Amino acid sequence: MSKSYWLDLFTGTTWEEFINYGSKVSGFRNRMRNNVSKIKPGDILLCYVTGVMRWIGALEVLGPSNDTNKIWKDSDFPERLSVKPIAILKPENSVSMDELEGHVSFYENTEDSGKFKGFVRMSPNLFKTHEDGEYILDLLIKAKDNPKNLPIDKQKWERKPLYKAKTKKGKKTVETLVSIPDREDEESLFQGGTIQQSTGIKIPFSDVNLHTDMQYLLINLGSELGLNIWVARNDRGKEINGKLFQDMPNTINELPTQFDTTTNKVIEMIDVL
Repeated sequence: MSKSYWLDLFTGTTWEEFINYGSKVSGFRNRMRNNVSKIKPGDILLCYVTGVMRWIGALEVLGPSNDTNKIWKDSDFPERLSVKPIAILKPENSVSMDELEGHVSFYENTEDSGKFKGFVRMSPNLFKTHEDGEYILDLLIKAKDNPKNLPIDKQKWERKPLYKAKTKKGKKTVETLVSIPDREDEESLFQGGTIQQSTGIKIPFSDVNLHTDMQYLLINLGSELGLNIWVARNDRGKEINGKLFQDMPNTINELPTQFDTTTNKVIEMIDVL
């Protein structure tokens, strides 16, 4: 029986922790137990780092792992597999997702950019076609043998995947882990069109996406109402019609500090307040 290819997701942080432990155990969350049980010895895990959108390694599965050591600082990833590296790349030598456009089923053209048909939203995830897996494995092996230097965004690479927060459970205060999503990209839905507000004002857009359009409308509405507006830190440099979000009237640069650090980090990532 031929081997199957599976997606194995990492952040820069969890990848470094995997490497530091010897590149011999890959782990997944409890809720992915059913998928993990379908992975057989000889199957291949293709490793993808979210945020920076890079393919960085290929691992051969040896079988289930009984290793219960603390490999990852912020999560246990208890569903574990013993693995053997086929190709391990340095971050700056990793394969950009852009190299896959037009060659795999989940990135057929630019319309799939960022979304990738939802394929890179969970792991382990079975590749839809064997050819997809083979194509990526071939790219990884070639990158290993003939490395290219492609700088990565250090801030996205070092993004902390999970934060500790306190929450109420009945009368008790318990510690929990909160994930802060990182927006890789968004689908471009408006190409030289217009959006008409309820006021009847037509706002032209060009080569932007629906998410950015909606942010702009909300910021513009808040400005017209004279409200203070918070724009997510990673979105302030966006612009529409020559207007930077951070320069629009009534946008503020700091949030109130009455919350704990983790709560503030979550709030800072909210698109518009």
